[in-house]
Amino acid sequence: MNPKILILLLALFITACSNNEDGVVTRNINADRIPDNVEVADAFPSITAAKAQDMIDKNKNLVILDVRTPGEFHAGHIRGAQLLDVTQDSMFMEGIKTMDKSKSYLVYCRSGQRSRKACSLMQDQGIQDVYNLDEGYLGWPQPE
Repeated sequence: MNPKILILLLALFITACSNNEDGVVTRNINADRIPDNVEVADAFPSITAAKAQDMIDKNKNLVILDVRTPGEFHAGHIRGAQLLDVTQDSMFMEGIKTMDKSKSYLVYCRSGQRSRKACSLMQDQGIQDVYNLDEGYLGWPQPE
């Protein structure tokens, strides 16, 4: 084998196997491929139903946003909630653009997963005061 090719292959092998200095591996992650059982840190608070009820009672500037489908919304929702279906991507993004960035938003879905996505999208568009209802509508006390 040609010695120049051998040296080049050896250099490529050493470079490929080297460790970066700080030991941190940086990768772009596709959030849609993260399994459901993996916890991802959120940049917004997830709050309990009791804390959410307290916020509703005390903050008249709070907007309650239901991000479920229209069928789920009509089957039952938190009083005063506005519907904006997060599964309708373009409609949801258009809805975000019309939101008042000075208000606080309590966001919920059925179990808390879609609302986490909605909160993240809202923050990406400059709406910073968002709260995810942990456990979603399933965790909300139902009238007896």
